[in-house]
Amino acid sequence: MKRIGLLFLFFITADLPAGVDPVELKAQVSAMYMSKSPYCDSPTLVFSKDYVIPYNVFGFPVLGVADNGNHILDGSYNCLIFKMSERFTFVPGVIASNCVQGIRYNTDVCNDSHLNTQVDGATYHCSGAAEETVFLYLSTASNSNDPVVALQPFSPPTPSDPSKGIKLDTSFSIYGNSYGRLIINGNNRITGSSGVCNLQMPRFSFVKE
Repeated sequence: MKRIGLLFLFFITADLPAGVDPVELKAQVSAMYMSKSPYCDSPTLVFSKDYVIPYNVFGFPVLGVADNGNHILDGSYNCLIFKMSERFTFVPGVIASNCVQGIRYNTDVCNDSHLNTQVDGATYHCSGAAEETVFLYLSTASNSNDPVVALQPFSPPTPSDPSKGIKLDTSFSIYGNSYGRLIINGNNRITGSSGVCNLQMPRFSFVKE
């Protein structure tokens, strides 16, 4: 039986002008889907977990392995979708501005300006009041992985609006064994403005191994 391993890891670095580096950042990913369409139509489920603990991204956790004997996955995919919690937990490495060394902070990256599109097409705006589950879209049809430009990372791009989703530089081709990792980059994303230590929307990308 031919097997394909999809190895999903997290990685974050910080290089802030004030020297505020996270020594811990935790995130939760509960499922991954892939679509051959750049507009993320008819996605295929790769893995799903009923119970997910927060993973420290510095530990390079294995989030899922797909068996190509059970899933017909060979082909090229132009859209990757990650089902995840919008809440990140982080610990600053030093005291700076409103961030205190060693204190664990929570931040929600999806607010009422973000449209959250589920894989079944249902949409709603994040409330900003409670922890919610979001779907992160990486697509070759999206035009930027900059969180300032990509204003709707939780919705797939459309022919008329490529600003939605996050830029996937190349399609993810699977023939036999293929591996990749989701990168969450927190460079310059920790701020201490308005009296709050906060993590702004990180930069997301996917790299084929």
